[in-house]
Amino acid sequence: MALTNGAVTNFDLLAGSSLAVAGVTVVWSGIFVCPKDVTFSFEYKFASSGTVECDIAIEQSGTAPATPGTTDANSVIPDAKGNLISDVGDKLVHIIAYAPVVSNFLRIKVTGKGSNHASTVLERFIINTIVNA
Repeated sequence: MALTNGAVTNFDLLAGSSLAVAGVTVVWSGIFVCPKDVTFSFEYKFASSGTVECDIAIEQSGTAPATPGTTDANSVIPDAKGNLISDVGDKLVHIIAYAPVVSNFLRIKVTGKGSNHASTVLERFIINTIVNA
């Protein structure tokens, strides 16, 4: 769902839901069609009744995944990008700037690690964009 507030457009990548990251696992979001000539920031927040221990990476591709929410050979973390954020260990709201490489689609890959609790969910992942003048 996209919401435009003046010049900023906000896209809820989780579509008002949450993404379960139960324990030690890897999960993927749906896809986001990358607009051209925009600046990005990402806003995210985890919730859990226990410990949060997760990595978030951005995967990009020229083609949409055949099955959204699953592993896909065409969706990769761009060279020299690595994780968007490693070792998220809190339940606070974070906003981070990101400059994606040129591609048609992006999605998030969340990796639950070590002591990540079975109740952990990514409850917010919003993509904020503003058109570059």
